[in-house]
Amino acid sequence: ADEEMNNQVQNAGQKTSRLRGTARLLKLAGKESFYLWLGIAVLLIRLPFSLSIPHFVSTTIGSLIDDDYDGAKRNVLLLFLSGTVDAILDFWVLFLFGYAKENIVKGVRIDTFAAMMRQEQAF
Repeated sequence: ADEEMNNQVQNAGQKTSRLRGTARLLKLAGKESFYLWLGIAVLLIRLPFSLSIPHFVSTTIGSLIDDDYDGAKRNVLLLFLSGTVDAILDFWVLFLFGYAKENIVKGVRIDTFAAMMRQEQAF
């Protein structure tokens, strides 16, 4: 593992693909990669709800311009529902990515401290 890391540092000037970079990140994440993938899945589920909000705002304004108050009520209700689902899923996205981040940073700190403790005492 150390030799591989040294090779990566030496080749840092070379361009790397996004897939290799993503693979390195997931390798660093270790067991937390499950939470990263789950966060990405929730993010993809959340995306349509987030994108629908401007649509419902514009159709509500269009309905009000056309004096279609029933259509405006329906669009406001759909705006409320999609905004609520978007907010709930946004919470889970932030929670999952934050949870993974905290555990990854904790692991890096523990590994760094352990490496420091293995050093010779005169160091």
